[in-house]
Amino acid sequence: MRFIIGFVSLSIAGIFLFQGYWLWNNYHIESRQTQERASLLLEQAIAEALAITIEEMNRDSSLNAPHGAFEIGFAADSLTRQKSRPGKRIVRYYRTTILNPTETTDSVPLILTKDYYKESYAAIRLAGTAGIYESITQFNPIRVTTIDSLWGLHLRHEGIHNAHFVDELFGRDTVIDTSRPKTLEPTRLLQTRRVSTSMSEDYGLRGYIVDASGIIYRRMFLAGGATLLLALIATACYAYLIRTILRQKSIAQIKNDFVNNMTHELKTPITVTYSAIDTLQTYNLIDDKTKRDEYLTLCKQELKHLTRLVEKILSMAVDERKTLRLHKEAFQPGPLIDQLTRQIALKTGKQVHFRIIDELDGRPIVADKLHLGQAIENLIDNAVKYAGPEPHVTIRLKADKLFTHIEVEDDGIGIAPAHQRRVFERFYRVTDGDRHDVKGFGLGLSYVKEIAERHGGTIRLRSQEGHGSLFTLLIPNPHDTITARRG
Repeated sequence: MRFIIGFVSLSIAGIFLFQGYWLWNNYHIESRQTQERASLLLEQAIAEALAITIEEMNRDSSLNAPHGAFEIGFAADSLTRQKSRPGKRIVRYYRTTILNPTETTDSVPLILTKDYYKESYAAIRLAGTAGIYESITQFNPIRVTTIDSLWGLHLRHEGIHNAHFVDELFGRDTVIDTSRPKTLEPTRLLQTRRVSTSMSEDYGLRGYIVDASGIIYRRMFLAGGATLLLALIATACYAYLIRTILRQKSIAQIKNDFVNNMTHELKTPITVTYSAIDTLQTYNLIDDKTKRDEYLTLCKQELKHLTRLVEKILSMAVDERKTLRLHKEAFQPGPLIDQLTRQIALKTGKQVHFRIIDELDGRPIVADKLHLGQAIENLIDNAVKYAGPEPHVTIRLKADKLFTHIEVEDDGIGIAPAHQRRVFERFYRVTDGDRHDVKGFGLGLSYVKEIAERHGGTIRLRSQEGHGSLFTLLIPNPHDTITARRG
């Protein structure tokens, strides 16, 4: 069992560690993907802001409006390209030219040159954006709030409704303008890539999303929730497996104790009967009427005891097949309890003091008289067996709106709290092993619980070690009785 429990615990810990690592890794992947998507949307917003500004400049017909040809060119040094090897950088050149708005001017066109070292479409596009942005903003500066507004439209279209702002930077981190409201306290920011807005890369724009962790958690909710649910299911299955193994081990031990006790109980009447008959035959006591009757009576008593043992085993088998059928009838429980106490007083070897308190005022109960009588007999018999040599047993009958209460209280040894939940389990006994100071097989209270539940009721226990026990059997009242009381 130690090996199984250790192995299962290690497996559960491994599952949670693996799932934790997977969720942590997935969080960072989602964070990078969200950051990449937000960066692309910011670049798109900048491109749209440039397009809107250029369109406004084209529509501007004022006398001093900046108009003219707009030229962008890309070129590469063929000699440098031929000399380049895999892994080496390739120098490419970007040029943009903006002509002055008037044809009469003799001004020299503006020429901007930028070298970059990554041969890809994205690099060319970003370099082109930087050149265009720097050229356009010399004539018509673009407000950072405009870019933030366009960026927000794209973010909301992606389902991102968090607060956001855009900073205009000089160098890497010097803020020269921002769209962040003064009342906004940014926390847990997700920042985009810095987008250069000048060919020299001195100026740039960077966007920020506030409290971006919530976005990532929402995107991870389905996968993370399913992962956690599966881990909990696996843990519950492991726990149920261990519980089942421990329960089966306990049941096996209890059944072994039951077999030992039952074997002892079965051997006793057989041995006594065999000895009595052998004595009658050996010593020729057939003609001695007194001795003969004494030994025959002893044989009869032991055979009755043997019959009761067999009946208990058979009733247990019938109950396991769930073939027990109740035949309910209305009857007074008081006379039944009087009869049961007289029978128990006759067969026990103790001086029992019974006290019966009937508070039902003649109201009947509806139940199976035979099985309910056996259940009450088991409770009274336990009260007598587990008390001292002169037990005092109180039986109280009372009723409330829903149930009839049959209470059996004794002044015996009581039951420890650790055993109180298990005394109603089949085969379970508080005594250990094959002790026979108190006869029994752990079937009586389980039978009482079964009968109570078959009637729609229950059995309750209140006990304290050294101060006796109180068992309360609850049987539902007839429907017409309940209706009459409500009326």
